[in-house]
Amino acid sequence: MRILKNVSLFFLASLLLMLTIMFLNDWFHLGISDNDIDIFLGPTIMLIFFWIASPDLRKHFFAQFIRVKAFDRVILLPVLLAILVLFFMYSYFYFPALFNKEPLTVGKAQYLGHHELTTAGEILLLGIIGPFSEEFLFRFFLIVYLPYLALYHTFIKQPLIAKKNVNKSISKPFIFLGNIANKVYYRVFEMKDKKLISGWVILVSFFFALVHGPDLYSFPVYFLPGILFSFVYLKYGFLASWICHGAANSFSGIVNSIFISFLNGT
Repeated sequence: MRILKNVSLFFLASLLLMLTIMFLNDWFHLGISDNDIDIFLGPTIMLIFFWIASPDLRKHFFAQFIRVKAFDRVILLPVLLAILVLFFMYSYFYFPALFNKEPLTVGKAQYLGHHELTTAGEILLLGIIGPFSEEFLFRFFLIVYLPYLALYHTFIKQPLIAKKNVNKSISKPFIFLGNIANKVYYRVFEMKDKKLISGWVILVSFFFALVHGPDLYSFPVYFLPGILFSFVYLKYGFLASWICHGAANSFSGIVNSIFISFLNGT
């Protein structure tokens, strides 16, 4: 009965999301194409499935949605940080142009939009839907929830082996792994060990950059924002990192235009 309920909620939520986007697109002439819907709504619909299917995931997500109840830190600071990182990144991106060289290239998997997509459509896709999916996956799930799930539920709450029923020679490696998991869990989730957390953030941010398909030179353009979004998430919560990511995407075109105007001497 519970499975049927979850499946029904999943299809209902997915249908409502699709219909809402289609309605907004038609009513406000956003210029969102079918390909845009596939790119942006596909991952979001998958997240909806996991959201509905896992009560534990929902509990942890709500607990980390807002870590600090302060308007300036959750809303204003992320926007300011996003703008600052954009100026830093575009300075790096266009630096070769100062020496009459071609600027760096964007990642091969980077979404660039199209002529039919309006500014409002860009804000909806790049400033709201896209950042939500990426922050949910890379910040909430990979940085926090997956390590918690792997360490606590696998090795601590529900051990992989029952000592009485498994041969000692077989159980020793699992006992060893369990002891390591306990130590790591304690250092990360209880002691908040900055070295371990920073190492994991760097690894996840490395993966975040890679999925955008950059070359060696443009890699920092994606890696450093990933570090920033992770810091904002761990410090202020999901909403803050979502706003920071969304603001970076939304203001990217404006900052890019400023640099182009500067380079053209206008």
